[in-house]
Amino acid sequence: MAGWTAAFEKRLYSIENFVCSISLLVMLFTVAFGVCIRFFDLPVANVAEWAIVAMSPLTFVGSAMCSRMQMHISVDFIEQARSVLLRRAAHLVVAILMLAFSVIYAWLGWSLFDDAMLSNERMLDMGTPLYIPAFFFFAGMVFMAMHGLFDLARSVCFKRPLSCAAEVAQ
Repeated sequence: MAGWTAAFEKRLYSIENFVCSISLLVMLFTVAFGVCIRFFDLPVANVAEWAIVAMSPLTFVGSAMCSRMQMHISVDFIEQARSVLLRRAAHLVVAILMLAFSVIYAWLGWSLFDDAMLSNERMLDMGTPLYIPAFFFFAGMVFMAMHGLFDLARSVCFKRPLSCAAEVAQ
């Protein structure tokens, strides 16, 4: 594959890594602050809602990271297969299925995001807009679809697929 595709996918991975790191920090601080609020009986709204919202980017964007790092469950089967042809076919099938899954769920995520934007629904404690976690559902599936597209291109072009997280980190 061309060098620009590897650079693009690496840049996409760094964005996903940043989003997941920030959401993990938000979860850490809001849970710790929520414990302090309860312990000291402070008259502050429950900020644990933000920890719940931060689970959305961590879950969905994190799943795109796992698909990029080839850490999904199909890798176990593919790596144990002795036949090179079987491994190639399995990579191709997994890439097609991942692309189909992520495109369908990206469409559903967009529908949910659009509905949340139009309804202007908010969560109860802090009034956090519901479209924030819905957006990360959509974004994570779009990121996963991009990785699926690159995996499909690698499988079709008979390029060696990424096999471990160490190659991704480089």
